[in-house]
Amino acid sequence: MMGWIEPQLQTVPVVGGELTMARWGTGSQVVIACHGITANHRSFGALAAQLSNREADVSLYAVDHRGRGGSASLPGPFGLGAHARDVVAVLDHLEVSEAAPAILVGHSMGAYVVANAAELAGDRVSRLILVDGALPITIELPADTPIEAIVRAVIGPALDRLDMSFASPEDYVAMWREHPALGGAYFNEVAEAYARYDLVEDGGRWRSPVNKQAVLADGASVLQDERERSAVERIGTPTILVWAPRGLLDQTPGLLPPEVVEDALPRLPHVRAQRVDDVNHYSVLFGDRGAGVTADAIDGTL
Repeated sequence: MMGWIEPQLQTVPVVGGELTMARWGTGSQVVIACHGITANHRSFGALAAQLSNREADVSLYAVDHRGRGGSASLPGPFGLGAHARDVVAVLDHLEVSEAAPAILVGHSMGAYVVANAAELAGDRVSRLILVDGALPITIELPADTPIEAIVRAVIGPALDRLDMSFASPEDYVAMWREHPALGGAYFNEVAEAYARYDLVEDGGRWRSPVNKQAVLADGASVLQDERERSAVERIGTPTILVWAPRGLLDQTPGLLPPEVVEDALPRLPHVRAQRVDDVNHYSVLFGDRGAGVTADAIDGTL
């Protein structure tokens, strides 16, 4: 396992305040990465290590979406469209032009975000890499099911932890060490850095800073807003879908079952799919194998 590399943190002006963003590398190719629904920029630490090891000519910028990490205090609106507009603000801040377009990478919810951002940004984006997301997720629940129950049905413990508090950072890290898809043999330096960043002290105890209302709004956008969740169908940007056979709890099938991928691809001629064997929804990004496939997609060797 490649080790954790500490990024440089900076902020970007967006509607309502400042968006926190991490930077790894100083290369000429701009890559902007968007994390999952309850995650933070450190999700991309393994990818940063892969690119560094290859001495890739890349600057990897990973955002903390509003309501998460260093951007936890940013107000709404939330939803895929709001996050996509924040990504366009990052493109503006970095002065990305059609002459030197960016590559966008998105994991889970972030995959839907970058598809929406590509639609807004046009030729300022040259390629998308969607990591286990951006295709339709079907949930069979009664029509009047509250959105919190719908989101919990998809992400389970990732939502539950937002209501929990811990006596110490070590207790919080210990919880992640037991996670079925990120703990045990999967747990590494990136996972620990990710967990420790996802903490604030509150009244002598420790909790995640993630704004639960932002998560629920974003969950509604992914699961119920037909236009925002289907952006990948409207764009023509060359796209690579990197997907995992196992899910958020290391179960089979994963978030994108094989039949969902097989059904979608004929309607998406701009998308090529790459399954990564023996990974789950987390290890496809946090582990060397999955991060290596995403790095291959960035440097064009996939």
